[in-house]
Amino acid sequence: MSLSISDPRSSRLVQLRGTLAPLVAILAALLVGAVLMLIAGASPIAAYGALFRQALTTYFGFADTLTKTTPLLLVSLGVLVALRAGQFNLGGEGQIYMGGLGSLLLGLAFPNLPLLIHLPLALAGGFGFGAVWGAIAGYLKVARGLNEVLTTLLLNYVAQYLISYMVNGPLKAAGAPSPFSELVADSARLPTFLPQTQAHAGIFLALALAVLLTVAFAISAWGYRVDAVGQNPIAARYAGISVNRTVLQVMAISGGLAGLAGSSEVLGLKYRLFEDFSPGYGFDAVAIALLSRGNPVVVIFTAFFFGILRSGANVMQRSASVPVAIIYAIQGLTVLFVAISLALERRSLNSTT
Repeated sequence: MSLSISDPRSSRLVQLRGTLAPLVAILAALLVGAVLMLIAGASPIAAYGALFRQALTTYFGFADTLTKTTPLLLVSLGVLVALRAGQFNLGGEGQIYMGGLGSLLLGLAFPNLPLLIHLPLALAGGFGFGAVWGAIAGYLKVARGLNEVLTTLLLNYVAQYLISYMVNGPLKAAGAPSPFSELVADSARLPTFLPQTQAHAGIFLALALAVLLTVAFAISAWGYRVDAVGQNPIAARYAGISVNRTVLQVMAISGGLAGLAGSSEVLGLKYRLFEDFSPGYGFDAVAIALLSRGNPVVVIFTAFFFGILRSGANVMQRSASVPVAIIYAIQGLTVLFVAISLALERRSLNSTT
């Protein structure tokens, strides 16, 4: 018996596939990664054992995993918000840099403010700078028709060169041997919660935002408008939804969330601004958001998985003589398998209509 697209069993089948697809993609990527290790003459069991043992079962390793998960989760939520509206934000990296700059400027200013005022102000600066950077791409999309993939990608380079100029010039710390800024005030720093580690309260902010977005997409009018624009902008326009305004809002919020990832690095980890302070979190976020299939709760787990990979990669290299490049291969393979699953799912849906 064939299932029609309106059949409840068909709907449940689609939901089950959507739930299992990320897990299958991760397992398939790990399996292919194991084959690559065997080709390189290493033991996959020893390598994965070292990676997950370091990242999950040791005190300092788990703290490092949380530290790396925090910016990944924040910027991935930003990419996900854009995806829900049908926009592809490749500018997370640049928005991270701009968010770091915004938090630094406000973290250096007003050093006599209490923490309860200064820290939220510095975080707001990070969100605001990232939101402006995202809104630029949104404006170019709605006003000039420029593709957001191109503009967000190019804006990454503008942001990185701007930060390079700032820490080599106006913001460079006095007597600094290399390009970096002064330290932000103590009152603007995210508190740590695991003694003697760098795990900071930014992870709780990221988790709270994931929950907030889940609720917003489920029950709010804003969430309905975003999904409507993402699914069918023409129908959304006929329903009275301002597509241009929604796209502009979404790109600003997307950039703001990525900006908070930069804030978490400056206010919670490094306490100052460096050149190239993001190790590619903005690009990892694209993979995480695609893997999460538009679900903010799933983003938590996929960002944590990528945090595990980043945290345990060096230990895996030392313990099992496996190149760190294999970790990046696993990340790329995960995205590839997700893309394949999406293509197969779309083909299946087309065949049932």
